Amino acid sequence: MSAELTDPARDVQSNTVRSNAARSTSARSTRVRLAGAGVILPGPDGVCADLKTFWEIVHGGLCCLSPYEYPGSPLRIAGLVHGWDPARELEVGEKFASRTARASLLALGAVRAALADAGLAPEDLDDGRTVLVSASLQFAFAETGRYFDKLAAGGPAALGMDYWMTGTPPAVLGSVATTLGIKCPTLNIAGSCNVPLRAVEVVLGMFRSGDADRAVIVGVDTAVDPVYVSSATYTSRQGYRASSLSADPASIRPHDELLDGNATGEGAVAVILENAVLENPEARGAGEGAAGTEWRIHTRTSRSNGPSVVATGPPDRVADDIVSVLAAADRSPDRIAFVDDYADGNRFVEDHFCAVVARVRETLDYAGPLTVTNQEAAFGHVAGIGGLVRLLGTLMMLERGSVGPVVNCREPYRALAADSVVGAPQATGGDAALVVAAGAGGDATTLLVERLTGGLDA
Repeated sequence: MSAELTDPARDVQSNTVRSNAARSTSARSTRVRLAGAGVILPGPDGVCADLKTFWEIVHGGLCCLSPYEYPGSPLRIAGLVHGWDPARELEVGEKFASRTARASLLALGAVRAALADAGLAPEDLDDGRTVLVSASLQFAFAETGRYFDKLAAGGPAALGMDYWMTGTPPAVLGSVATTLGIKCPTLNIAGSCNVPLRAVEVVLGMFRSGDADRAVIVGVDTAVDPVYVSSATYTSRQGYRASSLSADPASIRPHDELLDGNATGEGAVAVILENAVLENPEARGAGEGAAGTEWRIHTRTSRSNGPSVVATGPPDRVADDIVSVLAAADRSPDRIAFVDDYADGNRFVEDHFCAVVARVRETLDYAGPLTVTNQEAAFGHVAGIGGLVRLLGTLMMLERGSVGPVVNCREPYRALAADSVVGAPQATGGDAALVVAAGAGGDATTLLVERLTGGLDA
């Protein structure tokens, strides 16, 4: 697809994009190289631990949710990783695996796979130009119940250093870096459902400032502890409930007329990004396998105040973010292949996205087609992994020219003024796509990715 606008109608559309974006902070643009990626996610046979399986899930619209049981909890399905033995798969001792937080083990597996995919050894990261970043909603909070049980049963001596070793934010990256022998600086970023994309934006800012030229970003969460599950299954006085109480995985249906709630879960996704402005691999200290796919990413994060401290803020800021990144790329909505969005099968969040789409159309005076896809029903709505699932899936779909369907969607939601991909993949017809996330507290992050050169093995 040509980068130049030659059609007069499109010229008018592009000018509208620029003039509207000028009212707010402009998006920032960065050219990057995807050097490698790794995943430890729920899979069709219990675990998805390679990019080939990840692509089959995303492209085929497969649902990998599974039964969940916990005494006293009404939750019946979740995105769980089954049949993955960390001691065997990570080649660590049984004692280490048993004492290490689940989140740390999942992150370790994803980072290890990403390094292998990039052809990088841990020592290659000790170049003074690399940063290891973790993005999560709650890190190893699933361990907290165990801490209180040990403290009640045996006192401080029984608990020992467990909290510092498994429950704090540094524990996740500490386990990854120490086990793999990574010596580069680390950074923890906590946030709501947009936190992995926010981590990407922070990293791209480091690239532009010259503070780093490579980043290993791992998004991870284990959101299946009783405290998290209790809040996710609570029904408010207004009738709001985040998670479905159904025992059928097919009940999680983003963009469907039937909106029953989402499904929580666990997993980790790691991506390795490099500053593509540096053309000389020697200057980066990159491994031989780090050529990868090159992209231009336009990104913008905003925050708006919602009706409560936990609810997603008004949709106007998300819509303005979309307008801003389109302007940065000099594109109109008809010049993107699809939108990979955040709606998760929850009516509140679904209607929020519907309002975003309506505002974008109104702002840009655009009445044409707008294709959307969504993978929330594939792995579950897990804050730490959601944004990177969408980013990685989007890059692979753009490269292959085929966009996967909205997982579990059967009858498209009439309130959504966009075209959900239903049932089977369809041709993308473009080289750029939007990746959108909005989360609790009003935070939102939007990326527009444009494919430049290269290839991603799967």
